Amino acid sequence: MKERELNKLYWSRVALAAAAGVVSALLYVHGMGYVAVFSPLIFYLASLLIYVFKDQIQIIGKKKAGYHGIGSYIITWLVVYMLVLTLILG
Repeated sequence: MKERELNKLYWSRVALAAAAGVVSALLYVHGMGYVAVFSPLIFYLASLLIYVFKDQIQIIGKKKAGYHGIGSYIITWLVVYMLVLTLILG
């Protein structure tokens, strides 16, 4: 059960990172660079809040839920952000 919840958390964060990358790139293109920098943080905290409200945090643990998938989140966000910026500005 715990491993299944961790997999859901991981892949939901990867999907949210891709969405955050697109949103960040669009915000940057429209001249809101400072907001574009903080939007991935907002998406990451939203993923944590989703698990808190679904009461899945007790199964996983607070610390594990906070850090699980953070590296993949950052890399996915960065790749999608650069890809979308390249497609728009290139």
